[in-house]
Amino acid sequence: MKVRITRLIMVAAIAALVVMGGVTPVLAQSPNFPNFSSVANLTLNGSAAQSGAVLRLTPALTFQDGSAWFNTAQPVAGAFSTTFTFQLSGTSTYTADGFAFVIQNSALTALGPSNDGCGLGFGDSSTGCTPTDSGGIPQSLAIEFDTYQNADDPNNNHVAIQSCLTGPNSIDVIGGLCNIADNPNLSSLPVPVTLADGNVHTVTINYSGPSTKLLDVILDGNDLFPGGVVFDMTTIGLNSGNAWVGFTAATGGGDDNQDILSWTFTPGAQSAALTVGVTSTLSFPNAQGNNVYSYTADLTAPYVNPVVSVDPMLVAPATCDALVQKNFGWPTRCFVYENAEGTGMPSAVMFAVTCSNGPCGSNFNPFDANLGTIFSFLPSQNPFFFYPGFAGPLNPLPGWLKFTGPYTDPCMLPANNVVAMTNQVSSFNVDTHVQGPSGGGASCWFATYDTVGENPPGIKITSPTPFTTYKQGSAVPATYTCSNPNTSQPLTSPTGPYLTAQSCTQNSGTQASCTFTPIVGPGNLGGLSCTGGTVDTSTKGPHFFVVTALDTGQNQNFEIVPYTVK
Repeated sequence: MKVRITRLIMVAAIAALVVMGGVTPVLAQSPNFPNFSSVANLTLNGSAAQSGAVLRLTPALTFQDGSAWFNTAQPVAGAFSTTFTFQLSGTSTYTADGFAFVIQNSALTALGPSNDGCGLGFGDSSTGCTPTDSGGIPQSLAIEFDTYQNADDPNNNHVAIQSCLTGPNSIDVIGGLCNIADNPNLSSLPVPVTLADGNVHTVTINYSGPSTKLLDVILDGNDLFPGGVVFDMTTIGLNSGNAWVGFTAATGGGDDNQDILSWTFTPGAQSAALTVGVTSTLSFPNAQGNNVYSYTADLTAPYVNPVVSVDPMLVAPATCDALVQKNFGWPTRCFVYENAEGTGMPSAVMFAVTCSNGPCGSNFNPFDANLGTIFSFLPSQNPFFFYPGFAGPLNPLPGWLKFTGPYTDPCMLPANNVVAMTNQVSSFNVDTHVQGPSGGGASCWFATYDTVGENPPGIKITSPTPFTTYKQGSAVPATYTCSNPNTSQPLTSPTGPYLTAQSCTQNSGTQASCTFTPIVGPGNLGGLSCTGGTVDTSTKGPHFFVVTALDTGQNQNFEIVPYTVK
């Protein structure tokens, strides 16, 4: 089990480059189980046990109950995201009863009523389940996946959110005082789900933190509670914002192998089910509950099970600069987000982006989306935002850098800290938004300025060629292109937004006809390709061939080629 660094990240190899001035890394061990070939750091109770590479909460035997808790309490008062896969199979009688993901501040030995399958290992009931020893787990919140219809259930295939706050929890859904929300319509979802069909299912549970207090459940890509359900996590009685997280399950007269196949829990992360053409905005509050920055995502093409998880990791500005400069060149610098920790401490941010507990996209199933971040900053914390002699007073040269890390941790660096970064920026508006296309996948992202290779609007003159001598009266073709100006801004606003190419003209000779060229690669938005014109060779002497690009904000950019006519 590796130690995961959340909220602040300091990879040892990066720290060797630059000391993280004034930043103390906070180490937090969180669940990260690609499988359960090891159950180290878990406390198992009742029938819960390791079975091969799965966590088996109950075997396919009647009247079993089990619970499994991660040994280190997790920060749950703030934003978090957890994803797990499960499989319910192998019944020897009939399918029953279900399991739950539970957050509780009771005990690592917590387990609900024994010999009562309908309690699902966490709750009492007033309609048919009679506790025999301990009652429901107090100080808990449970998201239950119920596969057997009891008197208080709408059917035998539903997902409910249950909490009695600090009191013993209950599984009563219909008329239950502890029921927060229920979705009884799993069979009629856009992607229909039968919980106990023996297939592997994927669940992401998302909590937005103290500002909006929204709890949501995504099952096989279906958002079960669109917009989220309001729930204040602190009402269950936390310990300094922390509680134990894990699973419970039970069987009664019916049974299943109730297995958890994989599990990650990421404090500070947010998740969303994406839709083509609809922008999802994931907000990240600080310790005071105020939103500091956001991440935006929307699909541009269909994608299977499009649940994206975004984990922002704070990193010292000097450390982030050293990383991007080592990989992308000097003087590329990371944007420093204002008051990211809520204590007045500015920080750069690395965004780890994954899909459904794994990497986004592959050669056979590309993940095509627009991804970006919304943030604010102070010029005093980004002193070279307008770099003299390089970026110029109206050109911050922004970047939206991406690199692809390992399967389980997309922001993990190799020992030499050298990675293949690409600049995906397509639009930029300071204090508002930087974004770019995913390029078929999404991994680790940085917002930067003074970015190497991010030049003013690209005017490329192919003919005439510089410092060439032409014969008077000869026919010299004029060939040039004007790419969409990714880094141009309206003259009235030096902070953007960036605009698209509107026209491309030459100063002398016969004007070419210009046609639009479509996108030809990540970060290239196409532009105007001009052919068919001629260069002025009517008079002898030195000449200058000038091409002017005009964007939709009426900004002009020039490229000049000197030539001679004899």
